[in-house]
Amino acid sequence: MGELKVQIRVIIRLWKKDKMIREQHLLLRLNDLEGLVPKLAAEHAESLVGSPHMIEIEFPDEPDPNERFFRFGTDPSRMVTPIGIKLGTEGA
Repeated sequence: MGELKVQIRVIIRLWKKDKMIREQHLLLRLNDLEGLVPKLAAEHAESLVGSPHMIEIEFPDEPDPNERFFRFGTDPSRMVTPIGIKLGTEGA
């Protein structure tokens, strides 16, 4: 059997200092999702450095509003129930 060619619509929004600076609409294969976050970090890290920021990934075809958005970054003001994480090396 060949690879299943399921495609998913994804919308990426970059927020910096509470303003949207970029919106990108993508059509991705299911197995492309695994590398999406590292790819976004590599592409957009420089433009987001030095200011509060958030990257929002929306799956517009997801009917459950609790699963439709994935948000991460240093500005929790637009996030729902943000969770802080410790940065740095483990045990330091």
